[in-house]
Amino acid sequence: MENWFSAGTSGFRMFQWEHVSLLVFIFFVSISMYGYRIRIRKMHVWKKILITGLIVSESTYHIWAIHNDLWDLHIFLPLQLCSFNILLCVLLLLTDNRRLFAFVYLFGLTGAVQGLLTPELFQEPWHFRFIQYFLAHAFIVWTALYYAIIKSYTISWHLLFQSFLWLNVYAVLVYVVDVAIDANYMFLLEKPSSASLMDFLGPYPWYILSLELVAFCLCLLVFIPVKEKRIHSKKGHPPLKA
Repeated sequence: MENWFSAGTSGFRMFQWEHVSLLVFIFFVSISMYGYRIRIRKMHVWKKILITGLIVSESTYHIWAIHNDLWDLHIFLPLQLCSFNILLCVLLLLTDNRRLFAFVYLFGLTGAVQGLLTPELFQEPWHFRFIQYFLAHAFIVWTALYYAIIKSYTISWHLLFQSFLWLNVYAVLVYVVDVAIDANYMFLLEKPSSASLMDFLGPYPWYILSLELVAFCLCLLVFIPVKEKRIHSKKGHPPLKA
């Protein structure tokens, strides 16, 4: 148990069977949410499960860091996009706010999926941090899908562009913090040391602009299933029927 909760060793290998097995598990749960959406819609306990999972995964992460003397202002503030989205997910589950849903769905979902596929992770399989990392990102995915699939929330074009604007405002604020405390939250000052999508987007600072374009394209991709459909009800122009 002591070794399991220790700082860990550099034993993670991308797409080894442990990594793939967790990806399959997360995908299976996500697909099951769609298959059992009508039944889940009647089970209010799901919101409690999601809230509990998000809070436990984030709080134990900080407890682990403090326990191993790893907690550092430059690394553990909840300013990375996924850490920030964990907080937003909890707030979304408590308020059912549609603007929060738009941000969490567009940037939490896409960011978490990217984090699951190319983890910034060093601990060996089944170490505490290994499990916590994947579950934290999975709960972001499941929260976004809960509102998209179970509660049938939609996003308008206005909300899409508004959310993208808020993402850039947030990035500017995080950049200020990065410069002030010499950190690298959101990787705005340099690329992550582990392999990631950013490796294909050019050198600093151009990869940030490339990442903007990639982020917008991914937003458009996930936007399609939840796009708000307008119903034209003007006189003489009845709604089109499928």
